[in-house]
Amino acid sequence: MKLLVAALLLLCACRLQAALVRREAPPEEAAPPAVDDFFTRHFQSFSDFMTKDLPQKLQAEELRSQAEAYLDRANKQLAPLAQELRSNFFGLFSSLLELGKGEGQA
Repeated sequence: MKLLVAALLLLCACRLQAALVRREAPPEEAAPPAVDDFFTRHFQSFSDFMTKDLPQKLQAEELRSQAEAYLDRANKQLAPLAQELRSNFFGLFSSLLELGKGEGQA
């Protein structure tokens, strides 16, 4: 996770540096190869993390089963509440209709 944050921070820093207005440097003052090697190494390690390490840590099937269990529990707990709310709403609506009929006849 620290590697992901470091890679994102590095990408943001590069984006900000590219946005700055600066003078054009002569070709002989171009970035040394060590900088290119630095970025290549970090990009490779970030790529390895995203393709190998991260999927193993996520364990998609386990997460899916946990989510389904959570939704089942929530559904079982909320179903009686929804039923009570529905009956209360229909009771209120029918009371309002009866009240309107009573006033219309008087």
